[in-house]
Amino acid sequence: MRFGLYGVSLVSWGLAIWLFMDAQQGHHALKLLPIIDYNRPQGIFGWAVTIAVVCTFVSIGVHNQRVYQLRARRHSSQK
Repeated sequence: MRFGLYGVSLVSWGLAIWLFMDAQQGHHALKLLPIIDYNRPQGIFGWAVTIAVVCTFVSIGVHNQRVYQLRARRHSSQK
């Protein structure tokens, strides 16, 4: 699950960066705004950034939970 989240977040960040660079080169970067409006992501750029942020936070949480479980298991085996 963790590697799938890493993949989705990497693809989403890559898409968001590519969309931003493409808009920047075409001198219409402000057309990407607003990213979130009316409590919803707006446009492909808004969805890419939202999915990237959510997947990044979830993958960090999954990783931290795994590290905590390994430390707890190691600590309990030392007693």
